[in-house]
Amino acid sequence: MILIAASEKDPAGVNIASCLREDFDFEKTGRGSYAYEGADAELVITPNRIINEDYFENRYPGTEAILFITRHVSKEGVSSITAHTPGNFNDAQYGGREKTLCISNPAAQKLAICTMEREREKNDLDFQVTLEATHHGPLTAVPTTFLEIGSSEKQWKNEDAGHAVASAAIAALDYGTITCKKAIGVGGGHYPEKLTRLMIETDWAVGHIIPRYAFPLDEDIIRQAVEKNNGGTTAIFDWKGTPARSQYKSLFESFGLEILKTKDF
Repeated sequence: MILIAASEKDPAGVNIASCLREDFDFEKTGRGSYAYEGADAELVITPNRIINEDYFENRYPGTEAILFITRHVSKEGVSSITAHTPGNFNDAQYGGREKTLCISNPAAQKLAICTMEREREKNDLDFQVTLEATHHGPLTAVPTTFLEIGSSEKQWKNEDAGHAVASAAIAALDYGTITCKKAIGVGGGHYPEKLTRLMIETDWAVGHIIPRYAFPLDEDIIRQAVEKNNGGTTAIFDWKGTPARSQYKSLFESFGLEILKTKDF
């Protein structure tokens, strides 16, 4: 089973959940969740903040993956719909555990981002579609993906954005059925434009993304990114956006990864 989860305290999550029930075949269950008739998936609403819901999957035996539908906060206030994997390269100010990554779901992220882009174009949606670097909690032990609306209350309640992210969540349910090349992303900013275009325009799927602000990296965090990327033997570097790039190229290669550069595409 795949969980789609929102917090009742999160206006973006409530918006997306409402759009899911409006646009797709969800039926309320006796457990208070909503079962999706198109796949083995359930929509659940928690009273708690999502970033504090460590091991959320343990409440729902048989959970194979989680899609958290939430708000995205940014000081710049940019209108955006985003996808990313949870985890912390350093401290854990916003949930999870310090220097601990979750299991990524590159195929789900690819399906979500590509669907967001199609919805943006189809509906002339004035929102930026972007991946985000791996960040924040909660800590989970199954493949986990965040699908978000940013970046302030005006955007969180935008129904067009809610419908777009709802469609992305449904598309992501098919992550186990698609064939794609999987990779780790390295370097660049928090919103990795080059990797986002790569996901949309090629058959590559990027899981964990390590931004330049997470550097310097120790070997353990690189090992986690490799082991918890959920597939792939490649690291794609934003070469100009990676500190000490030659040093880290060698370090990633020592973990058996092929190194490609975004400019190669």
